[in-house]
Amino acid sequence: MNQRLLSLSATVLELEEHARIREALDQGAAADLGDSESREGLLAEVLSQLTGRPICIEDAFGHISAAAGTGSKRPYPRLGAAARARTAQLWLASGSPVPEPRRLVALALSHGEVLGAICMLATDRPVTAGNVFALKYATRLLEVELSHRRSLAQLELRLGRDLVDELVSGTDGATAGVRTEALGYDISGLQHVIVAQWQPPRTDDTVVVALRRTFRDLRSSALVSRRGDMAVAVVRGDPLGAEVFSVVAKTLRSATGAVGIGGPSLDVAQIPRSFSEALHALHIRAGSIDRYGVTRFDQLGIYRILDPAGGKPDLAGYIDEWLGTLQRADDSRGSDLVQTLAQYLDHGGNYDSTAQSLTIHRSTLRYRLKSIRQITGFDLADPETRLNLHVATRAWRLRPHGAPFHVP
Repeated sequence: MNQRLLSLSATVLELEEHARIREALDQGAAADLGDSESREGLLAEVLSQLTGRPICIEDAFGHISAAAGTGSKRPYPRLGAAARARTAQLWLASGSPVPEPRRLVALALSHGEVLGAICMLATDRPVTAGNVFALKYATRLLEVELSHRRSLAQLELRLGRDLVDELVSGTDGATAGVRTEALGYDISGLQHVIVAQWQPPRTDDTVVVALRRTFRDLRSSALVSRRGDMAVAVVRGDPLGAEVFSVVAKTLRSATGAVGIGGPSLDVAQIPRSFSEALHALHIRAGSIDRYGVTRFDQLGIYRILDPAGGKPDLAGYIDEWLGTLQRADDSRGSDLVQTLAQYLDHGGNYDSTAQSLTIHRSTLRYRLKSIRQITGFDLADPETRLNLHVATRAWRLRPHGAPFHVP
């Protein structure tokens, strides 16, 4: 009888201890973050206080995302993928925390997939049954939090994917405004479309995730989706092309990719055009000798007409890119700077023959060329600039009489 009473008393004490642990962890997990940077950090602090042991919380890849009572240095080496898979198998088989060097590990799972882990670090005191219960219960709370977070991320990704498809295919501004606002994205103002493709081709979301992380690191607002093996992003503002590529390459640990950036769109109706330009820029980059890197459509120059998307050269856009500013200056001043530039390039930059063809003095030609440099910002001594300007002036001459080529 005494033995039964002792056993019953021990069971009651254990249940009371478990109730105290659950209550403390539940209240702690639901409390305001306070000085903690995340829910994981708050959970680690509460569990450490309950057990008197250092606690680390890891993400699905073994990186420590939160810790309490551990100091500034990582208290144990990160396990490789194979070792983490072995720990998962042991956890699934036993349902109990898995002993690893310097710690006990409990895993947070969702449909068999590891979302994270809580590690209770070893001290000079033995691990009690209460410690193990607290670790397992805290892991269940972590599992709920990470599962909820993943569900929201997947929903946001799915909604974002549908919305990006609609934006690049063409949709009305009112509908786009309502849907983007629901996702916390501001569709007003300057937008660019960016496309990215890595080799070997990837049919999962790795490039999409890397691109989303890149824009977050660069503090750029973006909607990112996937089309086949290509990631597509609608980005607010003017993206830094080279920086985007370098950050994505670093995230993927591979530089065997190409990024195309379309021209600016000032309203929703122009986004499909920016998408087409981004694809064109990507096509040019992928087909070049240096096929890995980033290409902006507005920096393609002569390639806009040498390798036109859809087989139709963008002559008007190309001419406007190189001569539009100068032609607008001619229109407003009544000057003849475009014709002067065309003659100068036709005569190979020779001052005497150019001045003679225009029936002006050398000093007048020198003044006009100075004005051209100031208005356009072009370096007329740069070979690539001269080539593009020469081609543009030749195309300018061939336009129908009186037909405008520049954007008003």
